[in-house]
Amino acid sequence: MHQQNGKPVDLYPGSGMESIRSHILADPEEHLYEDDGQSVTQDGWMVAYLDLMTLLLALFIIMGAISHSKAGVKMQAPSSPQNTATQGSPVSDNATIQRQGQKKGQEESVQRILGSNSLGGVMDYKASPGEIRLQMHANMLFDAAGTHLSKKAMRTLKNIARVLTNYQGKVEVAGHTDNTPLTKGRFHSNWELSSARAATVVEALINLGISQRRLHATGYADTKPVASNATAEGRAKNRRVEFVIDMGPEFLYTR
Repeated sequence: MHQQNGKPVDLYPGSGMESIRSHILADPEEHLYEDDGQSVTQDGWMVAYLDLMTLLLALFIIMGAISHSKAGVKMQAPSSPQNTATQGSPVSDNATIQRQGQKKGQEESVQRILGSNSLGGVMDYKASPGEIRLQMHANMLFDAAGTHLSKKAMRTLKNIARVLTNYQGKVEVAGHTDNTPLTKGRFHSNWELSSARAATVVEALINLGISQRRLHATGYADTKPVASNATAEGRAKNRRVEFVIDMGPEFLYTR
């Protein structure tokens, strides 16, 4: 500021840094002002200072724009189709589809093996993870309340032995009955009858070449019905022998 006639006079009309910078960058001879008979020259370091401030401001703007751009990419990444394909739900769905495919292949293999051994019309089967359960009606093997195997029954068990050679797991032979009490014969309960039938089948399979280390016999009496014991048809279904094959880590021998 400069005083003239006792009043302050602005030597740099305008306002702000741009006004100051324009005056500094002007011809040095124009920066000579009379002040009480003395000439005053503006310092040149202000030019470098203003340039530095301008460059720093531009640098901060660029850095801020880059940071914002990166943040935007990270926020959008989880919604991309490629990333969602590797998240938990799709993987779980793929695993379910794979298990379903394995079960279907398992069932097809069982059907093929049973059919090739003339057992397709005799047995029911259920395939589940880790095991295959083959079911045979007791009247295909035994007389009523009996444990003697007929020649026809032995031919059937011979075919079953062929089926079991396709697998490597342990086999539980389980005897089941209906809930009708035993009043005649040498067995006093369905527990004795179911256990004796299971043991008889195991002995026959051993004689047919199945390793006894793979086999064990269990009697369940009427504790695991598959149908209602209120009807004759249901009781006939409950009188059965099951072959429960533990699959272990592998399903079939490689042939």
